[in-house]
Amino acid sequence: MQGIRRFFPASPKGWEYDLVYKRIRHIYFRIYPDKKIVRISAPSQITPQTLERAIQAKSAWLMEKMNALGNVPLPSNPWPAMKDSCSCMVWGRQRPVVRGALNSRPGICLTTESEIIIRVPSDFDAKKEETLWNRWLRSLLTERIQILLEKWQPVMGVEPSEVRLKKMKTRWGSCNTIVRRIWINAVLVHLEPCLLEYVLVHELVHLLEPGHTKRFYQIMETYLPDWKIKESRLNQIALRQCLSN
Repeated sequence: MQGIRRFFPASPKGWEYDLVYKRIRHIYFRIYPDKKIVRISAPSQITPQTLERAIQAKSAWLMEKMNALGNVPLPSNPWPAMKDSCSCMVWGRQRPVVRGALNSRPGICLTTESEIIIRVPSDFDAKKEETLWNRWLRSLLTERIQILLEKWQPVMGVEPSEVRLKKMKTRWGSCNTIVRRIWINAVLVHLEPCLLEYVLVHELVHLLEPGHTKRFYQIMETYLPDWKIKESRLNQIALRQCLSN
């Protein structure tokens, strides 16, 4: 099957292709900007014709990404883009995005190898894909919040009427103590889980003490003795920069 390489698009200077066969069902395209490698993983029993069609279907996309990434130096910013076409930061880790076969059922999943696999139909436009991403990221955040609520509600003896998600420009979380509604910034799905936990506990404490009084901080100290460390880490993050990614 080595002859199939003639169907690869001509790679820009410095880029290479790596074709590997695995015991998998679908074809995956991985781009590693730091190594300038495009890795194509294909099922062991795939026919040359099927592989050729898959590569040709992806050729324009591959060329666009390689050209875009070829002259861009690796970021020195400690807070890189939360999401782009090649990677997405989830729970504090930048994870490569792997694009699966075309014409498959749309969906996104996080694998045990810490890769994000996205499958979208060939007729998906950028707006539809962005909607798919937002729904998936919110589902991750909602699931983690539910786990944290089950942990902290019985310990603290409080229960919010509801917890909602939204992107906020100036706050990581907020609490309406009258209706007992908590808002969590949707950007927290990109950060370490312990920071989400801090924000949620902070807002739950407001159900016990509405203001930032001495008693409020005493309660925080009781439940999260290291809360100042987590607060300091959040204060070092440019929230507006996160929202712009």
